[in-house]
Amino acid sequence: MTPYIEGIEYTEIPVSDLEQALDWYCNKLGAKLGFRNKDLAYVDFAMGPSLFLVKTADDTSATFLVNGEDHYTIGFRVRNIVGFHEHLLQLGAKVGKIIDEGNIGKFFTFYDPFGNMFDVHQPVRSRK
Repeated sequence: MTPYIEGIEYTEIPVSDLEQALDWYCNKLGAKLGFRNKDLAYVDFAMGPSLFLVKTADDTSATFLVNGEDHYTIGFRVRNIVGFHEHLLQLGAKVGKIIDEGNIGKFFTFYDPFGNMFDVHQPVRSRK
């Protein structure tokens, strides 16, 4: 079979306030604005696909349930998980505890102001 799909270009999440979303993702989390109109914008981080912020009046988020518990759809990779965790706490975000999974790395989850849940992962760096 011919591999038609080369990779993931972008993902989209719902936001109720585009201005607030751009402030959160660009000014507080360090993303760079790529495009914007009245109903959507996209931002880019240092690596990975673009994140589209889609304005909606519906009460919805990109978070889904697994056995009745919230589950994230997007995972962020970081170099300083403790620093990022503290930064999110200072922003007033709902943030989970950092979990050390040994040789896999460290993880935690957080929510943006719109109820979208994310995973944060700091992989173990190989020692040579």
